Amino acid sequence: MTTAEVRPNQREHILDVALRLMSERGSTGTSMRQLANACDLQVAAIYHSFPSKDALLAAVVAERQYGARLADPLPIDPAAAPGDRLTAVFVTVFEGAMEEQSIWRILIGEAMRGESTVLPVGRDLIDLLEPAAIGWVAEAVPEVANPRDLAQLMVGQMLTGFIRTVFEPDTAHRQIALECARPLAALVED
Repeated sequence: MTTAEVRPNQREHILDVALRLMSERGSTGTSMRQLANACDLQVAAIYHSFPSKDALLAAVVAERQYGARLADPLPIDPAAAPGDRLTAVFVTVFEGAMEEQSIWRILIGEAMRGESTVLPVGRDLIDLLEPAAIGWVAEAVPEVANPRDLAQLMVGQMLTGFIRTVFEPDTAHRQIALECARPLAALVED
């Protein structure tokens, strides 16, 4: 991070550096001392803002303000065919998730390693994502009888797409998004 990228607020700067370190090393692989060194601060300053690593991780995710961001309307053409509308929803959301892949890497990676501290943070994020997905499907494809089921499939396909980006790093994210959206769109086509 260059000096120009450092945010003026010390707490925000700590969160930015914590996100970078945790996405590179995982939460368990990032000590508060390493974070303090990377921020050019004393460890006490880190603990003053964040009493524990659990609190730090929760703050890193909370600072992204997903609740407010998930409520933003999606740019969907209401005149498009249902499958095209659903594909547009999926691609828009997937591309947004890929902009936040460092958060997903931390949460999924730590959970896969059995790090229980990330479970409530990840659950909170899923608790925001699921109702948002139901709303997106209901708004974009109102002809769907049960938007909840389709939204759950959409979230599953998003996770499938994310895993594909990890194992297929040379494949464009948009291509993966379109391929993951294809079976969803097929469900709503006439």
